[in-house]
Amino acid sequence: MRKSEPPGPPPAPPTDLGTRTLKSIRIGPGAILCRIHRTKQEALYFGRETELHRRQRWDSPDASYGVCYMAEEDHIAFVETLLRDLSRKDVSETELEIRSITRLRVRLPLRLVAMHGKYLRGNGADGSVVQGPYPNCWKWSEALHGHPSEPDGIYFRARHDDSGFSIALFERAGERVEEIESTELLDARMSRTLGGWLDRYGLGFPS
Repeated sequence: MRKSEPPGPPPAPPTDLGTRTLKSIRIGPGAILCRIHRTKQEALYFGRETELHRRQRWDSPDASYGVCYMAEEDHIAFVETLLRDLSRKDVSETELEIRSITRLRVRLPLRLVAMHGKYLRGNGADGSVVQGPYPNCWKWSEALHGHPSEPDGIYFRARHDDSGFSIALFERAGERVEEIESTELLDARMSRTLGGWLDRYGLGFPS
């Protein structure tokens, strides 16, 4: 019986990635996506961060292109934006009052590299890539963005609630989605929705 080897570090993009047909999923026109962001910021904000501590998972390693993060479900946008610190027992009212949720509609089909489930192996990856250190993810982002097929972004399981999916949309695909509604998180119309999010993750209302 062959002795099993302990898992190594997350794999880097394969050298032949550019010749592979990427495993992708398609999100058709009319689909609704969600993004929680600072109210003073554009809803479709494509970050080109240069400071390491400000970069997110699939950002460009050299800030040569922007990436905008969103989710298929509103609670996923919430947990990925505001509940990253696992030691937190609540969400402060201050953090809520400076943010809004924007619902986005897909105008033109999105073709997103599928970095989850059965598609991982075909793309030369495994789950450790998606949940691993950011610097390796930046390499993957660069390789996928530069693929000859020019995908619109990356589709992956959310880290803080892996029952749902997040999307890293490349800047070149920005015109494929449009803003349809933006609401401040502490708007009275959001009270029931916000309560549902807090209940889902075992948090109380901020005092």
